[in-house]
Amino acid sequence: MVESTLIVPLALDDLPRLRLKWGSRYSVEEVAELVRDAPGLSLWAPATGEYVLAGPWRHREEIVALLEVTSGGLTYQLIDALADVATAQGKQLLVSAQQYERRPPVFYERTGFELLEEILVYEMVLYTVPPGPSRLRFERVDADDPFTLGELLDLDHEAFDWLWWNSLEEFDEYMSDPRVDVYLGRERDGTPVSYVGVTRLRGWGHLDRLAVSPLYQGRGYGYESLVWAVRVLAARGAHRIALSTQASNQRSRRLYERFGFRRVPELDYQIYGRWLADPLEA
Repeated sequence: MVESTLIVPLALDDLPRLRLKWGSRYSVEEVAELVRDAPGLSLWAPATGEYVLAGPWRHREEIVALLEVTSGGLTYQLIDALADVATAQGKQLLVSAQQYERRPPVFYERTGFELLEEILVYEMVLYTVPPGPSRLRFERVDADDPFTLGELLDLDHEAFDWLWWNSLEEFDEYMSDPRVDVYLGRERDGTPVSYVGVTRLRGWGHLDRLAVSPLYQGRGYGYESLVWAVRVLAARGAHRIALSTQASNQRSRRLYERFGFRRVPELDYQIYGRWLADPLEA
């Protein structure tokens, strides 16, 4: 790690002297929240003013998100210092998403990151509303119902790879948004087999999540769940629906493309990661 006198943790008392870079997505108030919620992860060099902002990725305490870093003589040292601090805190992975800030390949090569996922973006104009699902019964998830939340969390972890697991804290914040609806899809005997999460916006909607338990895949439940999500958004006034999925998820890509969704390649992005622990153990 670089000398502690050069790069140090960003503290609340430092914020009056911190100069956020031009085009920063963060306000001083938001940086203060990061410093309070994830102590020690955001770092800076007082002598030059360069900094790196970091915090939990999607409320996952074991994964750190590289949120913003200045371009300058200490860029790579800041990233290495962040990796050292995160490792000392027992974190397993440092991730950087190219969704809002594009970085050249040399940045990832020099900082030890590898490509984890390529994210593809799809959109569909909604001309007609499909008939409702016939086999599954969909139940809106109540954030205050711990039993249903437990079912939702179990299904989420069964259906998705480790990187994409939602934590209970992530679900809590997600469902606190009044524009969001989350539904469990149940078989007639009440068994939860799928879930969808959608966000309704002015004139359009976003399909945030669609999952089917691996034990029930191949039965058309993914299609029925997609139909339900589209019908919910249409009922809320959506005329256009967007979603994203991993390039490696061939099953979901086929489902969305057959349904009528079309790629929007200019909105695709990548997620890079630097492992801080053995990936097989994570």
